Amino acid sequence: MGYLQVLGAVSIWAFFNGILVNGIKTSGVGVGTWTALVGIITFCITFAFGEIPGELPAYHLMMLASLGIFAALNNSCYYTALKISIPNAALFHYLAPLLVIFWVLSFPIFNQPITQLAVIAVLIGLIGVFWLVGPNLREGNKRLVILGFASAIFYSLELVLSGYVSKTLGVSSDISAFTKLLFQAMVMPLAGLILGESVRVRDLKEWPKIIAGGALLYISFVLFFSGAETVIPLHLGILGYIDRVGAILLGCWYFRQPITKNILIGGAFILGAGLLLVF
Repeated sequence: MGYLQVLGAVSIWAFFNGILVNGIKTSGVGVGTWTALVGIITFCITFAFGEIPGELPAYHLMMLASLGIFAALNNSCYYTALKISIPNAALFHYLAPLLVIFWVLSFPIFNQPITQLAVIAVLIGLIGVFWLVGPNLREGNKRLVILGFASAIFYSLELVLSGYVSKTLGVSSDISAFTKLLFQAMVMPLAGLILGESVRVRDLKEWPKIIAGGALLYISFVLFFSGAETVIPLHLGILGYIDRVGAILLGCWYFRQPITKNILIGGAFILGAGLLLVF
């Protein structure tokens, strides 16, 4: 059941990241901020008819806050990168499951076994990154490279903490989802100032898309954290490939963005590295 819940979440993200982020005519941080606020309202409506959650220990709150901050920073970089190039942004995001290995080895509290195959997968993934980075640097897309790497780093930390708070600390999926939305709404406007992006929605016709996106985002977070109770962080990252592949296919089809030879070759290395971790 956990794997199906995660699959449901990443399928929603494929549509959200592939079409909705670029389909709304405001900045990436603007899309993230407003959809998060809609998600928070959805959460409040849901809990108005449900059971009020109990008080959490200080350590749990600290871990939830860390999760929320890393998730918000990830989406700030990722949504902004998607506005530049959907395939490049999504493929940089593929590095996250490989970076999970580094965090697991660095912090014993996450306590997951690392195999030789996982190390080989990391090396293969790095080859793919070099294929992607080279053309972008030559073409002057340093902003895309920086945003792509930053999103992968923050997303890998988000994955590790998602599994930790759900599986080890036993925090409910609703609370974890609310935390992500809350910090996204608070942190993304600040990230927008740093990135030079405005959160203003200039066209009133965009609001139905934002409201629908916010509701979908809340549902996807609940599904994801419910699944994270039984699915290990490394597999969470691998299942997330459906999000990135779906975002690339949907985005390139809908917005007619080109898929270059370097994207295909680099993507094949990175995707292959991820598949090694599963099979």
